[in-house]
Amino acid sequence: MDRFAKLINWTRGLTRRQMIGTSIALCAVLFISINIFAARALDGWRGDVTETQVWTLSEGTETLLSDLAEPLHLRLYLSDGLTEAAPQLASYADRVRGMLQSYADQANGQITLEVIDPEPFSDAEDRAVGFGINRIALAGAAEPMFFGLAATNSTDGRSTIPVFSPDREAWLEYDLTRLVAELGQPEKPKVALLDGIGLSGNPMMGGAEQQSLAMLRELYDVEILSGDVNSFPQGTEVVAVVHPQGLTEPTLYALDQWVMGGGALMAFVDPHAETQMGPQGMPAPDAASDFAALFEGWGVGFDATQAVADPTYALATNRRVQWRDVNVGNPAWLRLDASALDQDSPALARLSAMVMTTAGSFETAEDGPTLTPLATVSDAAVLASAADASNRFGDPRDLLTSGEAVDTAPVVIARLSGALSSAFPDGAPEGSEWEGEHIASTEAANVLLSGDADMLMDRNWIQQRSIFGAQIPQAFANNGDFFLNAVEQMAGGAALADLRGRAVDWRPLTRIEAMERAAEAEYRATEQALLDRIAETEAALRSLAPQEGEGNGLFSAEMVAEAENLRADLLAARAELRQVQYDLRSDVEALQASVTTLNVGLVPFLAAVIALFFALRRPKRTVPTRVAA
Repeated sequence: MDRFAKLINWTRGLTRRQMIGTSIALCAVLFISINIFAARALDGWRGDVTETQVWTLSEGTETLLSDLAEPLHLRLYLSDGLTEAAPQLASYADRVRGMLQSYADQANGQITLEVIDPEPFSDAEDRAVGFGINRIALAGAAEPMFFGLAATNSTDGRSTIPVFSPDREAWLEYDLTRLVAELGQPEKPKVALLDGIGLSGNPMMGGAEQQSLAMLRELYDVEILSGDVNSFPQGTEVVAVVHPQGLTEPTLYALDQWVMGGGALMAFVDPHAETQMGPQGMPAPDAASDFAALFEGWGVGFDATQAVADPTYALATNRRVQWRDVNVGNPAWLRLDASALDQDSPALARLSAMVMTTAGSFETAEDGPTLTPLATVSDAAVLASAADASNRFGDPRDLLTSGEAVDTAPVVIARLSGALSSAFPDGAPEGSEWEGEHIASTEAANVLLSGDADMLMDRNWIQQRSIFGAQIPQAFANNGDFFLNAVEQMAGGAALADLRGRAVDWRPLTRIEAMERAAEAEYRATEQALLDRIAETEAALRSLAPQEGEGNGLFSAEMVAEAENLRADLLAARAELRQVQYDLRSDVEALQASVTTLNVGLVPFLAAVIALFFALRRPKRTVPTRVAA
C-alpha cells in the first residue's frame, strides 16, 4: 500500500505535459504487451467475418482430422526471401502456414508439419524439386523461390501442391483437405464412366482432359468404359453415363440391371450438346442424347427435342441480331443461382451458381417413381424447340414467344428413387453377357438425372488464369463441385461436400438484372416494330430501282419523290430506334451510378457525420468571470 500511495503522490506532482507523455508511454507498453500475450496465448485463433465463413475450418475437415488413422508428414517449402521479393504474398504465406498448423493441431498427433527454406544448391532444394514443387521466378530475385507443399503418408503415398496460387486462396481449405483425404485412404473408390461428350479429351484434336474428370480422378479410381459393356469393374460404387448416344442393347441392359440391383447411376443427358465435336472437329451432326429406351421403361419423361428457356435465369450472351452485335439474355442458357437449387440436398447445400446450356427437363407420372427436384427453373420458363435453342445465329429472345408454356416449373436436375421396373421385362437381349439372374424390379432405385451434359465441360464453369507461368483453372460456377458432391453422396461419403462451392463468389447485381429484364420486356415490342419498319422501308427502296431491261434506267420525278420520302422515313425510324435503345439503358445506368456513389462515398460521409456530431456535442470551455474586488 505504501508503494501505491507513493505512486499516486508521484503522479500528482507531474505537470500536464509530463502526464500526457507518461500516458502515451504506458499505452505503448500496454499495446506491445497485449500483442505479445495474444501472439503466444491465442496462437491459432482467428476471426471470420465473411458471409460464407471461408476462413473457418468446416465441420467436415474437423471430423476428417480427428478420425485420421494414417500418419502424415507435411513439408511446407517456403523460401525466406519470397515475401521480400513479392510483398503481396506475405499475408497469404502467413495464412498457409497458420492453416497447416491448425491441421496439425487438430489431428491428434497424426500430422507433423515441417517448414523448410530450400536454399539454392542445398539438399532441401533438391528434395523440393524431387517432390514436384515448382520454382517461382520473380522479378528482382536472383534465385528462384519455392512456395509449395509436399505430403507423404506412412507407406509410399505422396501428394503435392506444386505452388500455392493467390487465385486459389479461397480454395485453400478444400485443397488441403482433399490432399489429406487422398493420402488417408489407401484404396480409392471406383467409378465407372461412359463418356460420350469428351471429358477425357482428344489428344489427336488437341483437346485436354476436362477439370471435372481431373478432379474426380484425384479422389476416385475412374475407369472409362467403351464398346459393349456387359459388366462393371469389381468394386464399382457409382456408374456415370455422360451424353449417351448409340449405346447397344447389351450395354443398356447392363445399366438397367445395375440400377435394378440397387447400384448408383448418374445420367447426364442433353437435347443439344454444344461442346460435342463431330468429324474433323466440326459440330456434331446429331448432338442429342439417346437414353429413351431406359427412360421409357423406367417411367421417366424426357423430350430430347425440347429445351428449357427461362428469362429469369437467362445468361447474357453476345449475338448478331438484325445485322448488329447485341448483348442479350439467352433464356436457353441458364445461370442458376441458389434460389433454383435445393439447398437441403447435401450435393447442393453450399453451392451458389451453376451454368447449364440448352438443358432438357424431366417428369414422371403420379403413379410412377419418385422424382425429387434438385434444380428447378422459374414459373416463367417455357419449353422451346431444341433446334431453335441451338441456333447460334437466331435471336434467343424469340424462344420465349415460340416456346410452349408449362403448368409447373421444369425440373432440370433430379433424383429418381423408389420403385422401378426393368426396361427389359423379357429378360436379357440377344448378345448380352450380363452375369447373374435377371432382376425385374427394384424398390430402392438410386439414380441422379441431369438435363445437360455440357455442364461438366470446362466451358460452362472454368476459366484458365496464368499464375507464375502456370495455367491455373479458376471456377466461376459450381458445376464441378456439384459433380463431385453427387458422386460422394451416391457412393455414401461426404467428407468434402461442405467445402466445395465456398470459393465461388458469384454475386450478380440482381436488382440491376431485374431492371434490365423489365426494361427489355417494355421496349422489346417497340424495338421489333421499328426493326420491321426499317426492313420494309429498305425493301421498298430496293423495289423502286429500275429492273434490268425496264425503260432507260432513269428514275421518274414521282419515283425520286417517293424515294426521298422513304429515306426520310428510314432516317426517322433509325433515330427512334436509337432513342429506344438509349431509354433501354438509361434507368440501369442511373442505378449503377447510384450504387457506385453509395459504395465510394457512403462510408466517408458517415464518418464525417459522426465526427461532426461528436464535435458539436463537445462541451465548451467556460471562462471564469472575474469579480471586481
